[in-house]
Order: sequence, then C-alpha cells, then structure tokens
Amino acid sequence: MAGFESQNFDPQDNDLEREFQVHRTDSDYALAEFWKWAISCLIGLSMGCIGFAVDWGINLLNDAKYQSTANVLRSHGGFWAPFATFVSISIGYAIVAGSLVAFVEPLAAGSGIPEIKTYLNGIHIKGLLTVKTLVAKLVGVVFSIAAGLIAGKEGPFVHGGGIVGGGLGGMGSQTLWELLRGKVVPKARRKWGGFFHNDAEHRDFTAIGTAAGVATAFAAPIGGLLFTIEEGASFYSTSIFWRGFLSTCIGVLTLHFLVSCAEHPGEVLTTHFGRYRDFGLYTDSLAFYGSRMFYYVWDLPIFVGMGAIGGLMGALFIKVNVKITQFRHVYIPVRSPIRRISEVMLLVFVTSSLWFLIAYASPCKDLPPKDQMTYLEAVEDTSSYAGADEKSEDFYGGGGQFRKGGKEHFPQLWCSNGTYSSYGQVFFTPLSQSLRLIIHLGEPLPEGTDFLFDFGALTCLFLFSFTLMMWTNGVGASTGMFVPALAVGAVGGRMMGQMIRAIVQRSGSNLPVSLSSYAVVGAAAFMGGATRLTLTATVMVMETTGSLQLIVPLMLTVFVAKVVADYFGAGIDDTHIKMRGAPVLEEPSLSSHQKMIADKLTVSELMTMAVVALPPVVKVAQVVDTLRGCTHQAFPVTPDTDKAFESAEPFDLHGMILRSTIVKLLQHRIGLFTPDANGDIPPAKSHIPTTQQERLTLLERLEQRPLKVRPKEDYERIVCSLTEEELESMMDLRPFMQRNPFVVQADANLSRTYRLFRTMGLRHLFVGPPQPKVIGVVTRKDVAEANAKLALGRKANLGLTTNSDSLTRPDSLPFIPYGAYDPTVGSSQMSHMEPIDEREAHDGIEMNYTLDGEWQNSRPQPVERRSGRRGRDDTDTEHSPLLDRSPGSGNLTDAV
Repeated sequence: MAGFESQNFDPQDNDLEREFQVHRTDSDYALAEFWKWAISCLIGLSMGCIGFAVDWGINLLNDAKYQSTANVLRSHGGFWAPFATFVSISIGYAIVAGSLVAFVEPLAAGSGIPEIKTYLNGIHIKGLLTVKTLVAKLVGVVFSIAAGLIAGKEGPFVHGGGIVGGGLGGMGSQTLWELLRGKVVPKARRKWGGFFHNDAEHRDFTAIGTAAGVATAFAAPIGGLLFTIEEGASFYSTSIFWRGFLSTCIGVLTLHFLVSCAEHPGEVLTTHFGRYRDFGLYTDSLAFYGSRMFYYVWDLPIFVGMGAIGGLMGALFIKVNVKITQFRHVYIPVRSPIRRISEVMLLVFVTSSLWFLIAYASPCKDLPPKDQMTYLEAVEDTSSYAGADEKSEDFYGGGGQFRKGGKEHFPQLWCSNGTYSSYGQVFFTPLSQSLRLIIHLGEPLPEGTDFLFDFGALTCLFLFSFTLMMWTNGVGASTGMFVPALAVGAVGGRMMGQMIRAIVQRSGSNLPVSLSSYAVVGAAAFMGGATRLTLTATVMVMETTGSLQLIVPLMLTVFVAKVVADYFGAGIDDTHIKMRGAPVLEEPSLSSHQKMIADKLTVSELMTMAVVALPPVVKVAQVVDTLRGCTHQAFPVTPDTDKAFESAEPFDLHGMILRSTIVKLLQHRIGLFTPDANGDIPPAKSHIPTTQQERLTLLERLEQRPLKVRPKEDYERIVCSLTEEELESMMDLRPFMQRNPFVVQADANLSRTYRLFRTMGLRHLFVGPPQPKVIGVVTRKDVAEANAKLALGRKANLGLTTNSDSLTRPDSLPFIPYGAYDPTVGSSQMSHMEPIDEREAHDGIEMNYTLDGEWQNSRPQPVERRSGRRGRDDTDTEHSPLLDRSPGSGNLTDAV
C-alpha cells in the first residue's frame, strides 16, 4: 500500500476560506450552481462527440481490413494471399495499439475500470486522468478492436469519460499547461465555470464523466448512469444522480444526432431517431421485439440454471485471468515495453489466424429460401423516411461491413454460388457484429419460423472466445471486456435455446421457443457472473437489445449469477484492485468479514503515537527541514511539537495543514513575515485580505486544481528558490490550516472509525483521549434549514456576513405541524390556524422581520437562560453569541 497516495475529500475550513464564504453573495452561489449543470451538459456533449469519433474510426479500420481481404480473395482465391492480407493488417493495427501503451502511457492498458474505481474511492494514481492518457486510451481502443482482439470499447470509455469529466469540471489542464511551458494558463475564470477545484468536486465530475462514457459506448443512457452508481461512485449523492442523468441523456442524444448527420447528410430533420439499438441488427419496426422475445413459466428454471452456469463461468474466467496476470507481472512487466508490445502482437496473430482458419475450414450451407431471405436481409422500406436504406445501427458499435453488393449476413467467401460459409458467418466479422447476429438474426421472420445457426460454429465461437478472452483481459493494449462477456454469454444462451427447441419438437409439440430470449438471458448471465453487476447488467442488456419483455428473467438470472460467483470471490474489477494492494475502503455493510475484524479492534490498537507536528508560527527553515525529513502528507498544528512526537501524552490540537498547502505557501511566499524588534507576532487575520476579490485571488493561488504543485517532484525546485533571508523568516500557518479536523476517541472501535473514513472521504483522522471535554450539544433541529436561517439572519444584522435576499423571501407553503394529524390532539387548537411564514414557525415562537432588518418575537421574551458561549464580551463581534438556546427547547433570546 505504500505506493498509493490517498486523497482528502474533506472540504477546507481554514480562516481564509471561512472569511471568503461568509462574504459570498447569493448570485455567486447561483452562478456556481448554474455551472454545475452546464458542465454536466458539456461532459455529455463531449463524450457524444468522442463516441462518434471512436465508432467512426473502428468502422473505417474494420471496413479497410475486411474489404481488402475480400478483394484479395475475389482476385486470387486460395488461402495464403487472403490469410497474409488479413493477418498482416491485424498485426499492423496491433503494433499501433500496443505502442500507445508501451511507449506513450502505460496507464492506457486494459479497461481502466479498476483504476477509475480506485480513484473514486479516494486513492490518487499519478497520470490516471491526463490528456495524454485520454488520447492513448481512446485511439488505442480503436486499433485494438480493429486488430481483432476479443475486446470491446466500453471499459476504455469509462476511463475516458472520467478524464473528460474531471478535466471539464476543473476547467483547466495540467498537461496543456506543461505543453505550453507555462506561457498560457489553461484555466477558466469563475464566471466561465472555474469554481470547482477541490478533490471532492473533481471526484463528482469524474463520476459523472464515467456515466456519460458508458452511456455513449452502449448508447444506453440509463445503463450508463446505473453503472456509475452501482460500480463506480463510492460517494453517491442525489446531486451526482441528477447531473449524471442529464449528462448521459445529452451524450446519447449527441451521438444519435452525429450518426444521423453522417448517414443522412442534409436530412436530419426528416430522419427518425430512436429506432436503433447498440446491439440491434434491425430497426425496432422490423425486429418485432414484442412477439419475438418472450418466455414461458417453465423457462424460468432453465434461466436460473443458466444464471448459475454464468456465475461459474465468471468465477472460472477470473481465476484463470488472475494466473495469467501473475505470469504477466513476472515475465512481461510494465517496465519492459518491448515484451508488452510483443505480447500484443502475438495475441493478435493467434486470434486473427484462428478466426481466419475457422472461416476457411467452414462447411458451406445452402442459402435460406428466397421468401426467408427477404426477412433475414431485411432493409426497412425507404418510403417510410428519408435515407432508411442506410443501416446506422452497424455504426454505433463500430461493426464495419465489407460486403459490397453481396449478402450482408450470409458471406459466400470460399463457397460456391447459392451457398454461404456457416462458420464464416460469425467468425469472418467483428465481434460486435457477431453478437448482433447471435441475438437478432431471424427476428423479422414470420412467427413460428426461426433461423438456426450451425451448432458447430456456435460451439467453436463459444470455446475460443471464452479462452482468448481470459488471455486478452489485462494485455498491454486498451481493451474492455463487456462486449466479449456479452458475446460469450449470448452464444452459450443461443446454444441452450436451440437445444431446448429440439427437445420441445422431439416431444411432439409445436410450441415456439424464443431463441433470441435465450441469447439475451445468456449474455446477461455471463456478464453478471464476471462483473457482479446486477441492476446495471439488467438495464444495459435490456436497453441495447430491446428486450423489455425479459426484464424479470434478466433480473432473476443476473441475481443467481452474482450469488453463485460471489461464493468463489470478488468480481473481475475488484479482484484486480485487491491484487494491486490499493487501500480501497468498501461499503461496510457489504463485507461481514471486514465488520467482524473492525468490531474486535479499537483505534488505539492501530494508531501511530509518534506524530510529526508543526507549531502555528514556525521558522521557514524548520518547515523545510520537516518536509525533507518525512513523507507525511499532513501535519497537526500545535505548540507542543516535541510532546506530540516523543511522548504518549495528549497535546493541544490547533488544526491540521496539508503538505500540498505548505508547498503552495512556499511557492508563492504567502504567510511569511519578519518579527519586529520585540519579537511580536502579528494576529492571524493580518494575512487575510480585506476585500473579497483579494481573498479570491489568494484562494486561487493556493488551489491544487487544475494546476497542481506535486510535493515530491516540485518541492526541491521551490525550496532551492528560497533566499537565505526567506529561510530565516517566519511562516504563519494559522490562517491556512484546517481549523476543525476530525477527531475520534482512543477507545472507539474500528468500525466507527472505518465509517468516518468511508462516509466523509477522509485522509487523516486524529485520535484524542477517551474522555474529551464538552462545551455544548447540537441536535438535528439545530442544523435544520429553518433554524439555521434564523441564526444567519441575526448574524447578518450584526454585519458579520453578507445579507441575503433568501432570508426575507416569503415561503408560499403553510405551516401545518404534525400534531394536526394526531387524532388525540383536539381540533380547537387548529381551528383558527392561518398560513404563516416558515420564519414564524420555529418551535411555536412567531418571529417577525421588521423593516429595519431585526427579528422580533411577537410574544413576550422567555426567561433568559445560560448563554451558549462563555467568556466573551458582547462587543467581541468575531465571537458574538447569536442565539441563546436552552437544552431541549426551541426558544430564542436576544443575546446581543
């Protein structure tokens, strides 16, 4: 775990930040909220454009490979010339895909889902979210799929979407700043969206980007959003849900619009949208999903069995892939780029050669009758809408079609006229197109008529795809595993469906069996078993295949697959996270084993007692020595620095300051001063500007995003730039330290501490004595908006914060207490009740806001009680008591 660096999602709460927030206006908050939604739209728009570009690239490269091979086959015939053409083009694509990982960005390898999930949980991975990684990832997946690897683009789109979301959320780029050598600062001002520069906001926009990435990869907006909620975001919030909902919608709409513009230029306004599925073979009007996808009650036990088989296959896939990953770690390490690219080339050579040999050795079968071919090769009537003869559903998945003037789904290849290659039908085509054929081919046929694939072809496709999928996952190229998992499962489901159909017919029954339903359920079963996704797998399969009628069997099958697979271990992404040793904190309720361990330990049994601390006002040279002497990323601020490090006695905690903040202070010479002759130290607020604009400028200089100061890489450069005079000066940490870090008692059990880290996104947690001192109590009612609004109104009257129109804005809702619904309460108390303002309904005390800006009680003041603050004169405006509350009461008294 030492190689990982945690993030701190706890918002800054120092004197400078607090002073700035106190004087923020309503319009500034409204502008920030506007940009939250606007940036979410930009993320969706960007991912829609990227999705279109990637699909176009895959389509172009696939078309070039298959068309070139078909041309050589038609002109030369035989085996060697077409084989050399097909394999050499595939290896050429593989060289590009492997080089982007081996020589440009190693983090572009694989799907990127484990890395993104690790980041969203609170672990920083250097270089994960850079522009270079984005380019290498998305360009690499184009060439990986075109090379014929058993891979898909969905995983890389999760990673790419996270990079786009994080970059647009921060409205800046460290990579571009480095490329421009600092001559131009690629960072937006606040009025153009430059609000969100802390780790928590960057995390949220990254999560929204992953949702948009999955949505545009599958053309499935709801499935993309559910993926982020179920698998990606460790810190789920309703705000992420709503903004992700908008982002995925915009992303898929953008993709559909661009595809329509490409397929039907000049006819976008007359083109019907929403007629294609990412894994659909025909338009919705031709597929007849409602009549073709169905199930009987006796199908359900079979689907449950398929779910169990899918779970076992998923567990086997993970088990073998772990062994391959161990071998790869030893013999094909990341630090050896030549070996990595050689493995990619070897894998592509094996895959493309095997696929070509199977297609070449395929038996030839007679074409279906002409009356069936009309349906099997169905193209929607061009009179229904402009440009309908173009089949843009192939474009969504980057399928690529090479057959010019021939049968689209029945390739002739080496067969004679009137026949087709039954194995080449699913092998001599991209994997995504094979998946479409397996699920949907024959759906337009009249009811009761089915198209049956050659069972030998299905068996070969199932075995070889499953085997090579285990090798491909984790190779040194940009690859995803969703499409391979769906394809393997769909083939297995189709095989099961054809067997069930044969059994039914042999029993003498003419009962039709939905082969498409079995293929769809099989696809969901294996995907659920490999990934452990439940709701996401169900909705994603349903959206991409049009199988709304199968939602109940899909849910049942996926759940069984997950339960069976969980018996053998974690899903593929969680397994790879554990193998890398990342300190990911899973949801406590998901692991009874983790809860058992945490319940039996206390914090004091795990804490470190030798704490490296800094005094509130410290010599710059001492700061430099402290940073050089340890690798800690945060330091408690206390006058008792020796006591904190050398003894086990409690010490006074004044705050906490991050290493990155200290480095920023040194870089910009902020907080430095030279004591006067008497050695007097100026007050902490002397370092805080007096105007709001100056405070904002100072805060922006201390921000770590989007232009970071890397403590390890940039620290020595900054220190070397300090003069002798600056090293002898003093640094005041008080205005810039976290005033209220989280503290837990030493005798608290580990479960409580774990929940704090997991729910609050903490990086550090200080441990205090078992019996801390208490000065008051806050209840749920105290922090409710209505009560807080009263306190803020009083504070505004004292001139301690910017006045807000929301304090005087009337609420249109009447006040009806819960007692009105209690039958034991007499109705006479409520008979004359009239609508009152929210401000007038605090625990039964009516409050009026006068013209001169004062809150007044409309009833006599209650008896004055002990003030909630002690030892402060009423003239001390910084600590003036605002509300005098007695425990358990809602009465307000004028304490000023």
